[in-house]
Amino acid sequence: MRDFGIKSKLAQEFVGFTGTNKEFRDLFSGIKKSGANYHNSYTALDIRRAKIKLLGVNESDAEHVIPPIINCRMAKGGTGKTTICSGIASTLAMLGYRVLMIDGDPQASLTGLFGIDWATENITHIGELILKHHRKEQYNIEDAIRPLYEGNMLDLIASDISLSNCDSWLMTVTNREFIFKKFLEDNKEFFSKYDAILIDSAPSTNLLTNALMCACSKILAVVWLDGQSIKAMQILATNINELNEAFHNTGFHLDVHIVANGYHPSYASCKDAVASLYSNYKDKLNNVVIPHSASFMRQVKLFNSETSGPVLETESSSNAARTIIDLTKSLVKEYDVKLAGTIAV
Repeated sequence: MRDFGIKSKLAQEFVGFTGTNKEFRDLFSGIKKSGANYHNSYTALDIRRAKIKLLGVNESDAEHVIPPIINCRMAKGGTGKTTICSGIASTLAMLGYRVLMIDGDPQASLTGLFGIDWATENITHIGELILKHHRKEQYNIEDAIRPLYEGNMLDLIASDISLSNCDSWLMTVTNREFIFKKFLEDNKEFFSKYDAILIDSAPSTNLLTNALMCACSKILAVVWLDGQSIKAMQILATNINELNEAFHNTGFHLDVHIVANGYHPSYASCKDAVASLYSNYKDKLNNVVIPHSASFMRQVKLFNSETSGPVLETESSSNAARTIIDLTKSLVKEYDVKLAGTIAV
């Protein structure tokens, strides 16, 4: 469990509180627990409880539905996909939403970013869960869950290199493109306790990445601002169009929303790449452009991996963290993420 809290000013923003500092502290009377984060520091669970109190939300009224799925994907590696996925997930949690992350990449970058050593720990990954579900074998999703923030505010289904074996058995499955969607639907009661699901998908186009995509309504494409990534975006768009054409008779339609990543104002190539994205995907491009920042590079600690973490944890007052916050707020609206399944805030 990660011991992470934010200071009062940012907490007030995340709660959406406009009163005085004293009124904000009074808001937690009866709901703010004491502990390591007691002194003017607020956890994700604290913020959720404050929002629910202010809005008068009754969590028991929430419908049992699969929450919005934000699948971070790109047809090449090195675009900052894991950085964006982890940043959005952590920020959503701190905004009071319950979030489940799924590491869908055998490279396990998302798993490692949260200080989990997949090479030495016993990992139950998403591929193993789907396989057992498909074979009607006994399984328990809770066994795969790594709780990161108190109160299931941020949970992770980790990954390891053995996830790459999925295609060998998926080849034999009928209607394999929708096997992950069926897994979610058959475990709706479990997944409905979250407000959002974040997937960090592998860059390769294979049977597992297609199955993860086919459970979504909209892919979040993370595009690094260089020529190779612009070409990779074209490949991803083609992949999406092929899936839409193959399954349009079933009512399936997959869209895309694009985040431009790695902008540096001194690089003409960055400006050209942004112009290209705007020209070709104007209506699908997020207004928040992620800057090239050393803060993102410092997320992973080389010699102290357990202290690695998303930029909101490591450098919450940085420009990089501010940009991730702005991006996350825009995605709450884009993906219609709702607090306790009842209201979008």
